[in-house]
Amino acid sequence: MFMNFWYPAEESKALTDKPLKVQMLGLWFVLWRDSQGKAHCVHNTCTHRGGSLGDGKVVGDCIQCPYHGWKFNGGGDCERIPSLGSLDKVPQRARIDAYPVEERYGLVFVFLGDLPESERPTIMPNNEYGNTGWRSLSLRYRWQANYVRLVENQSDPSHVEYVHAGFGMAGKSTNYQVPKINVEESDWGAGAMVVFYSPDLPDPDMKKLQPETRNESGSGYHGIASTWTRVNFSATSHMHIYLYAVPRDETDLEIFLVMQRDCMLEDKFDENFLKRMGIAVEEDRVVIEKLDPQILSTEAVGEFIVPADDVIVSYRKHLVDWSRRGWRLDYETLRKDRGRVAYSIPSPARREYPQDWAVSAAPLLRSGGIDRRRLPTGG
Repeated sequence: MFMNFWYPAEESKALTDKPLKVQMLGLWFVLWRDSQGKAHCVHNTCTHRGGSLGDGKVVGDCIQCPYHGWKFNGGGDCERIPSLGSLDKVPQRARIDAYPVEERYGLVFVFLGDLPESERPTIMPNNEYGNTGWRSLSLRYRWQANYVRLVENQSDPSHVEYVHAGFGMAGKSTNYQVPKINVEESDWGAGAMVVFYSPDLPDPDMKKLQPETRNESGSGYHGIASTWTRVNFSATSHMHIYLYAVPRDETDLEIFLVMQRDCMLEDKFDENFLKRMGIAVEEDRVVIEKLDPQILSTEAVGEFIVPADDVIVSYRKHLVDWSRRGWRLDYETLRKDRGRVAYSIPSPARREYPQDWAVSAAPLLRSGGIDRRRLPTGG
């Protein structure tokens, strides 16, 4: 798993002025809204004696620890230590990591990393969201799978023929072949459009939408765990699907799906679109959760790759690059130390103030060795 990316922590509608504890990248965080409605996210562990801030309460726009009443603001600074009485200034070392938050597309995104704003990867854009002529639908679901397997599946044009009976020919076509893929690269991702052939649709409404069996679709990825899919039913009818995923843990994946369409805009058609999408999601889940190995190395994988996998090859190259930048968590150490060491994803403030942090920064892997990036916990 990687730091220095934006991850969807929760739906915006779920975030209130009450603490909301969420797991991301195997670690725990707490989110809340202040009195102005602004969303905040900080590391869940109190720097005093390990209290769970997510089990505390919001007091005066701050999160208050349920153990000894320490209060932290949305920037991670400790504003009050009750046992010390009235202090003009609380020691800086009492602070916790706080993370940038943005709300888009009905989701709360948290930047889990220490990069300055100018260097951060972007959130995958959904340019149709909220625009006239487009209708949005949302789904969320949870898989027992690794995020890499999700991204590669969504970027794979050849699995549709066999996994999705409602979109492909379910392996019945004897002339099936994936056409040449022209991969288009971007700063943080890649994708490709291809022609596909679908079966006649029994549903009369969907048949009107997709009158031809020859259609164009495309898919790709953006950043570490976001994917896009575009389906062109005709010259005037389109559906775009955006997946924003967050690894709760190595093999516990929560996925937020935002579907856009510019056709059949009446709400009476929503159920049909959601039903078809739900079927496709379940068809993918059944396959993905059983893949072996579930967790892929960024080095040699032991697979025979074909041209239809070109977008996947691009993604794997990006994984190697991001690992070399030092963004990959040393999850073996995190797992081994669980319950014995409190780690925190380093926030942007650690770049500005590299010293005086009570909680250790999460260990990272670097190409050619391990950089644990641990800071002293005592003294």
